[in-house]
Amino acid sequence: MQTGLTQQALERAIENDELILYYQPKVSLLSGDVIGAEALVRWNVGEGDIIPPSVFIPLAESSGLLHDITIRLLDQVVDASNQLRNMDIDLALSMNVAPNDLQSQTISQRIELYLSKNAIRPQDLQIEITESAVMGNFEQIREDIIRLTELGIHVLMDDFGTGYSSIDRLSQLPFTALKLDQGVVRRMGTSEQNLNVVKASISMARELRMTSVAEGIESSATYHFLMANGCEEAQGFYISHPLALHDLVSFANAENQFGGSHIGHVHQTVHNVLYHRKCLFDVVYCDHVGAKACLPSVVNPAITDSLENSRLGGWYFGVGQQLSGMVPFDSLEQPIRELHKLSQEILHRESVHNAVQMQAAALSRMDSLVNQVVSLLHALESALLLKQNA
Repeated sequence: MQTGLTQQALERAIENDELILYYQPKVSLLSGDVIGAEALVRWNVGEGDIIPPSVFIPLAESSGLLHDITIRLLDQVVDASNQLRNMDIDLALSMNVAPNDLQSQTISQRIELYLSKNAIRPQDLQIEITESAVMGNFEQIREDIIRLTELGIHVLMDDFGTGYSSIDRLSQLPFTALKLDQGVVRRMGTSEQNLNVVKASISMARELRMTSVAEGIESSATYHFLMANGCEEAQGFYISHPLALHDLVSFANAENQFGGSHIGHVHQTVHNVLYHRKCLFDVVYCDHVGAKACLPSVVNPAITDSLENSRLGGWYFGVGQQLSGMVPFDSLEQPIRELHKLSQEILHRESVHNAVQMQAAALSRMDSLVNQVVSLLHALESALLLKQNA
C-alpha cells in the first residue's frame, strides 16, 4: 500500500471528490459502433499522480468506506449519462457494485429514485457484479438483482469464467449479459483450453438468452475471433484505454474503424435451429415411449414463443434485418415461418395415437425445412465472409 494511504486520507478523498471516473468504451461486434462504456474509478491525489483501484479498494473494503464510494460514483455516472444525452450521444454506462450494496438495497433504491425523477432512463445505466461475488452471496443479493431488472436496468455478470458458478444458480438470476473474464480472453492465443472456455461461454450465454461481452481484448486477432464466433460486445485496450468523459465524447463521435459483422450471429443461429429441431424430436420421442417416461419440460418444451421472440426467429426478425437485401437472408423468411408453423402443429397434438401418425410425416417435413434453413444460413455465412474480405 502506498505511503500515506490511510483511512483518513481516503475519507478526505471522498469528501473532496478526488475519486474520479474514467470510461472504457464498449463496441458492438455486429456493427463496430461504440455502444457504451464501463465506469472505472481512479484516485486523483494531485500533481498528475493517479492511484489505481487495486491499491485503494481493499482499504475501502476493510474500513467500511466502499459503500460511500459506490454511492458517490453512482451519482457521477448518472451525471455523466445526462451530459452525454444532452449531446445526443446514446451510450449505456455500466458500473460495478459490491454484494453489500445489493443486499442493503441501497443501489436499487437510489436508482429507483433517479428513475422516478426522470434523471436517467433505464437503458442509460447498467450494473455489473462479479461472478465470485454472485456465487458467494447468492441468496443475499438475489432479491435486489430481480428488483433492478424489474426497473428495466440491465444487470451483467462480470469476470465470468473465474468464479465456478453453477449453471443452475446462473439460470435463477435475471442477468442480461455475461462478461467473459479478461484473463481467460487474453490467454486464448496461447491456451486451447481457454479458447474452448470462451467458445463455450459464448454458447452458454446464447442458451440462456443473454448477451455475451468480452473484456481484455488487446489485439485485432482476438477481436475478429470473437466476432466470428458470435460474441456480441467487446471491451479492451485494442479498442481504447479508459478515458476521461470529454475524451469519451470525442471517441464516440470519431470515425472508428473496428469493423463489425453478423457472421458470428449467423453461426450461432445455426445452433439455435438445430436446438429447435432437437426439442421437437424429443417431443415425438416422448409421445412414442409415453409421457410418464419423460421429463415434463421435455414433453412441453418452452419453444412456443411468438416467432419474432423465439430462438428460432429472434435474430432473423431482430438485428438480422440489417442484412435485408442479401439473397440468402431474404430467402430465409419463408422456410423459417413454415418451420415455426409446423412446430406448433407438432406441439399441439390432440392425442397420442393421432400424434404418432401425424408426426411420422411431420418429422420428414421438419428435417426438410431444417436442412433448407441451415443451408441458407451457411450460404449467408459464406457471403458475409466474402463481403468482409472485399
